[in-house]
Amino acid sequence: MTYTEPATAARTIRPGGPEDTDRLCGLLAEAFQDDPLTAWILPDPVERAAALPAFFRVFVDLSLAHGGVLVGGVGGDFAAALLYLSPAGWEEAQERDEDVQRRLAEAVGSGTAALFTILAMQAAHHPSEEPQYYASFGAVRPGEQQGGWMTGMLGLLVARADAEGVPTYVEASSPGGYAVSLRNGFAPLGTEIRLPDGPVLRPMWRPARRSGA
Repeated sequence: MTYTEPATAARTIRPGGPEDTDRLCGLLAEAFQDDPLTAWILPDPVERAAALPAFFRVFVDLSLAHGGVLVGGVGGDFAAALLYLSPAGWEEAQERDEDVQRRLAEAVGSGTAALFTILAMQAAHHPSEEPQYYASFGAVRPGEQQGGWMTGMLGLLVARADAEGVPTYVEASSPGGYAVSLRNGFAPLGTEIRLPDGPVLRPMWRPARRSGA
C-alpha cells in the first residue's frame, strides 16, 4: 500500500515496513497480553509476557513478506496495527510452514501444543474457494480502544480489496473485533471455531464490492 490517511494533522494510518518490526512486536504483545486467545496458549502471565514479542515477530515477518502491515499512530507513537496476507499470501505462507512452526515453537515453549491446535483449526476453516485478503491480527494499544483505529485500518484494507475485485476474510476473536468487522461489511462465515475449554473465533467474510455498491 502506498497511501497515508490523516485523520488530523498528527494522526495517521500508514503502511508499516521492516524498520517498524520491533515496535510492532511490542505493540502487539502489549495489546494481546490479557487476550483470552493468548491466555489459552500460555496461561501463566509472566511466561506469556516473555513469549509474545517473539511470537508476534513471526507473524509480522510473514505479513511483510506475503502481504502487509498498517500502522496507526499520533506523531511517532504507535497506537494500533493490522497484519494481513495478500490474496496469494496464504498459500505462499504455507510453503514456509516448517520454518514458521519451528519459530513459533521456540517462541511459545510450553504453549506449543495449544498454539498448534489453534493453527490446525484455523487452517481447517480457512476458505479455499477463491483467493482473498486475510486480516490475521489487529491490535490496539490499551487506552486507545475508543479511537476508531481498527475501523479505519480495516476500512482501508477492504477498500483495497474492492479496488482489486477480491474478497476479505477475518477471524473475530472478541466482541469488539466482531462489531468492527460488521461495520466494515463482513458477515459470519460457516461455523465458529471453538477451542477446547477456550475462547471462540468467528470466521467472517466480505465479498468484493463494486464502486458505489
